[in-house]
Amino acid sequence: MQTLRIKELIPQDKVTDKSALLPAFLEIWNAPENLKYLSFTLKPFEQETVSFWLNNHKKQDGRYFCMLNNNDEILGILVIKVNVVDGFEIYGIGIRPELKRHGIGRKLITHAIDVAKKLGFKSIEAFVFADNVGMLRLLLSLGFIPSGMEYHKRADGADTVLLKKYI
Repeated sequence: MQTLRIKELIPQDKVTDKSALLPAFLEIWNAPENLKYLSFTLKPFEQETVSFWLNNHKKQDGRYFCMLNNNDEILGILVIKVNVVDGFEIYGIGIRPELKRHGIGRKLITHAIDVAKKLGFKSIEAFVFADNVGMLRLLLSLGFIPSGMEYHKRADGADTVLLKKYI
């Protein structure tokens, strides 16, 4: 039986974390089922770009939490941005396509809520493309409420919905 656990990876400080996270990030974010919901340009993420993010994530207020299985394989990745001025934001979440609808996304978002509480934040924000019905349903089921929209944000004209959860 697989035991799943969430672990924070710190690629800027740990070479082993970066070497595990980089290929998993590229594979998950660039999967055709995911790319549409994670890329504003609809172009695949390049290794150089993702490597830059991982090397500089602390300066960008980013943190990476991964769902791991017994073999330490990354099944899902949660990216949050934490800034005392701008707040707490779920910046991105990606799950291996074959593992969607297995509760991994829910567990990662619940973990983000727990982290926000521990850090003393009173709310969490997340931008979601309006056609990402699965993520919208998940966030709504976890108590997020729509609080705004930005129009024509993706290269194909898709809008984003801003959701907020008060904690």
